[in-house]
Formats: sequence, C-alpha cells, structure tokens
Amino acid sequence: MKKKIILINALGIIDSGGISVLDKLLHECTKNKLNSFYIVCNCNRNIQRLIEKFRPFKNFEFKPITNKSFLYRIYYENFVIKRYAESYADLIYNFSGSFLYFVKKPQIVKVQNLIFYSKKLDSIYKKNGRYFSWIFKIYIKRLLFIFFLKNAKHIEIQSNHVANHLRSFIDIKSKILYVKSDVDVAKNDFFLPKQYDFSKKIKFLYVVGPHFEYLHKNIIDFTSTMVDLSKKGINFEINITLTNRQLASSRFWDSSLNTKTNFLGYIEDQEKMKELFCENTILISTSVIETMGLHVIEGIKHGIITIVPDEEYANVVYGGNVFKYELFNKKSLVNIIMKIAKYNGSLRKKVLSIQDDIKRSEGRKFGSVQDIFDEVI
Repeated sequence: MKKKIILINALGIIDSGGISVLDKLLHECTKNKLNSFYIVCNCNRNIQRLIEKFRPFKNFEFKPITNKSFLYRIYYENFVIKRYAESYADLIYNFSGSFLYFVKKPQIVKVQNLIFYSKKLDSIYKKNGRYFSWIFKIYIKRLLFIFFLKNAKHIEIQSNHVANHLRSFIDIKSKILYVKSDVDVAKNDFFLPKQYDFSKKIKFLYVVGPHFEYLHKNIIDFTSTMVDLSKKGINFEINITLTNRQLASSRFWDSSLNTKTNFLGYIEDQEKMKELFCENTILISTSVIETMGLHVIEGIKHGIITIVPDEEYANVVYGGNVFKYELFNKKSLVNIIMKIAKYNGSLRKKVLSIQDDIKRSEGRKFGSVQDIFDEVI
C-alpha cells in the first residue's frame, strides 16, 4: 500500500483546549505508521512542548511558523502551504476551521469554535452595546469561515449540536459530516466520585483561557455569584486559571474576591491540572456556547461536581443529569450552589450517572481521526 501524506493545518491553535485536542489528534496519528504527517503550526511555547513530545516519531514533520495576525494566517494557508499541498499531500486536514481554497486535493475542515456560528451570541453582543466589538471579533471572521465551509465537502464536528448552529449559516445537506470524539472514555479514564463535606471550605474551580473577557465566556456570572456567596458568609476559596494581573485590569472582576482567590494562571502541566479536581471542589462553567467544553468533561471524569448553563450544548454534550443553572441569572447559580451544599458524602449516584452519559455519548462518535482520514481518502 502506497504511503499517504497527510497535511495537518493547525494554524490558529495557540493554547487552552485547542492544545489538548491537538495533543489527542497527534497521539491518534502515532498509531498509523503507514502515513506521513506534515504539521503546520504556530511557533510558541505550548506548541514547542508538543513538538518535543512527538519528535521521536519519524513519520511526523513539524513546520512551526510565527503567526503575525489572522490575515497573515489566511495568506500563509492559501499561498505558502498551497505549494506543499499541491505537490505532496494526499489529504489536507484543516484543524481550526479554515480551508485551502486554491488546492484541489481532498480536505477536511474541523469546526471546534462556535463563536462564529452563534446567533444567540450575536444578540448578546448587541444587547450589551458591543456592536463594533462584534463586527471586528466575530462578523468579519465569520464571513471568511462561512466562505471556507461553503467550499468544503467534508466537515468534522465534536457534537451533534454543532450541526444545528452551522445549519443557520450554510446548507449542510450537501456536506458530509463526521462527528468525532475528542475525549478519552476508556474505563480507567474515569475516577470514583469525590467526597464532600460542606461544613468545611468549598473549593470553586473556574477554568478559563486568556480570552476570558469575550462575552461568550461570561465571567460576569461567576464573579457576581462569588460576591453574593461572600456576602452570605459562605466559607470558600476560588481556584482560577488566570493571573492576578490579568484580572486586576478587568472590569468583570471584583477585587473584594482577591483574598479568597488562588490565581493560578495558564496551567501547561496536565498533571497539575488534574490535582485541582480534588475533594470539596465544584467546577463552574458559565460559557454561553461550547462545541465541547473539555474542562467540564475533565471535571466530570475526575468525579467532581460540575455546574453548567442550562443550554443546548450542555444537555447534548454532558447529558440531562448534570447540575445546571439559568444563564445570566446569578440568583439561579447561587441557588443551585446552596442546594448542593446541603448534601454530604459523595453524591455518588449523581456523578456516576453523569459519567455514564459521557461514556454513551462519546462512544457513538468516531473514536479516531484515522478512520475519517481513511474514509475521505
């Protein structure tokens, strides 16, 4: 069998969940020695750690570049990568939503960011008077990404709810959709539910990346809820994946919470991240939209209580058993926390049922990108 060359276009991936998904993708690729992989990626510390990790695999070749801007990325993809793709590649895998327009080779476009495909988010920007911010952060880029998707035949998504969002902007009837799992769901990837004693200090975990001030991250729900709990005299601490400096300059943060907060910054070491999924910890996610929400799934897998907005993505991805609150309603979030605080023990049945929902949901999807590559080729 002739060896195939797969060009993986990972420009656009910088940090946070994108790095975790790229790591899993490359790990899946290591299991296929018949193909060669040419990976075009950003040049930064997070990517460099991945390059070092996968350097021993001789069928991997990395091409890190300094991505100067979004427009430079589009130029590089369509005029520089194009030369290699036309001459050598059997398949192009666009890992972060773009498309090599001038290349007539088979291509897959992976959609893992819904910020450009959410009408609900549009209305939130406009309702908050952020019209110009919406134009420059979402609308202009949306025009390009929609153009790319209209020209793509093969589209990979992380969950079925993503297709519902895409349907509002493009005709997906003519597309071939692949629903791919980016979550490991082997038996040993799940941990027993943690024990809880709410007479002791509650640990709130808030995992968010450097774009925390974007409206779709909705950090205001978290901040206002923590302020209310503090006024009620609840004994708690906050672990947040941002620095004190980042939050000090943010209009969405309340400095009265500083004495209760551990400012962790971006955590590169996944082992350190896992240490945060510990006893008496409640993970709170306030995102308006998510394709997957890997930080929530990791919390569920590690047996801690998670609270998410009562939105379509949460019900589809995490199942109907997860703790939910009403978006933009701090009273709703406070109430669910106070309700949980009445429990003692492990909430074992509840957490196990949520874990089972994740196993069933992810088990129905493509488990390896190699299966998608083979089918497209």
